[in-house]
Amino acid sequence: MIKLYVTLRRFAPDGTEIGDAFEVHHEGTTISELIQQLGITIEQAKIVMVNGQRVVDMNSKLAENDLVVIFPAVGGG
Repeated sequence: MIKLYVTLRRFAPDGTEIGDAFEVHHEGTTISELIQQLGITIEQAKIVMVNGQRVVDMNSKLAENDLVVIFPAVGGG
């Protein structure tokens, strides 16, 4: 399952509501491969969490039931 937030939501399938997860087969792929499969650049994916844990190694392999949450850079002022 994948969740995309803020400006990355545009890469979610049509009809995906805010905060909803969607299915993408990702078992055995790396986080980097998944991000590219979604059409997101590595630079856009500033924070990646797998099963509630922040991940910095984009070459980590994913398991079938992993929940991947991706956030862009967040700015404020």
